[in-house]
Amino acid sequence: MSEEYKPLPWRHISKASSAALRYIDGRRKGEIKSLATPWKKFNRISMGGIEWQTITTIAGMSGSGKTAILGQLETGLKDLNQEEDFAMLSFNFEMLSSRLIGRKLSNKMNITTQQLYSASDTFNLNDNYYMNAVQEARKLNKYDINYVDIPGSVKSLEATILAFSKEKNKPVIIMLDHTLLVKKAGGAQDRDLLYDLMAMFNGLKKVIRVAFILISQMNRNIEASERIQNPDLHYPKKQDIFGADACYMYSDIVIVTHRPEMLGIRAYGPKRWPTDNAIFWHYLKVREGEPCIALMENDLAHNQILDAKPPTYSSNESKEVREESVGDTPEQTQG
Repeated sequence: MSEEYKPLPWRHISKASSAALRYIDGRRKGEIKSLATPWKKFNRISMGGIEWQTITTIAGMSGSGKTAILGQLETGLKDLNQEEDFAMLSFNFEMLSSRLIGRKLSNKMNITTQQLYSASDTFNLNDNYYMNAVQEARKLNKYDINYVDIPGSVKSLEATILAFSKEKNKPVIIMLDHTLLVKKAGGAQDRDLLYDLMAMFNGLKKVIRVAFILISQMNRNIEASERIQNPDLHYPKKQDIFGADACYMYSDIVIVTHRPEMLGIRAYGPKRWPTDNAIFWHYLKVREGEPCIALMENDLAHNQILDAKPPTYSSNESKEVREESVGDTPEQTQG
């Protein structure tokens, strides 16, 4: 019998119920945990962090911190979950992995990448700094993080992930930067590629112990002048993500990382939030939660994004502004 006509397996509701109760009991006893991330706000919104058997998609404009997020997650997931034994495979089709390591060293040493690469007129990377870089690189070498720099097709990604999972024989975190750099089959359109890619990831999460963290692109809609000039239209929406239908269908969490100041916006959205040094994480889809916005701090000069503290205001500022600003508790999105 051909694979096309082979019956699919089924299970009785009692088995599904038993699995659900085991999960609930494991969560309440602390035996089953999500992987904590470097951001308390992310963890609070997203069931404690990155859950196994899920797909998290992060979208944003160029320069909004998408690659920095992946970089922080690579080492942060390892540092914060040392009791968990898992491997990481990162498909970096936009940047060379050696440059990604440079960003990590920049972050660890608290200097900019320009300073690290001796491209700053005001900073000298002396021998002491270089030996610090060597020491930090040796620390990074101990992480079970692996890179694929050469783009491939959906089929080659699937084969690579399955081979990697089999070789490691433990749970795996798969990262992809970014979805549109996967090679298309002959004649395929970008949207066809995204459906095939997301369907493949969705299929794999049902057969191996895995979590996917994907970078996706935005279209240019959010840059339209009529949206920049109208605070009611500032927030990114589902349709601003390229291939949003495929992304939403298969992702458990969809986040847009957004820097309104890049568009010249100084007061953001209907609540007129200040944008200086601010990054807004719009949680457009949270399968086990509610859509919301989290205020984050921009430290991309050191290749990181931080949890932002609630803004402070001078005594002459109005109570109305004070209450409408993003606080430590994420605000609900409109629409």
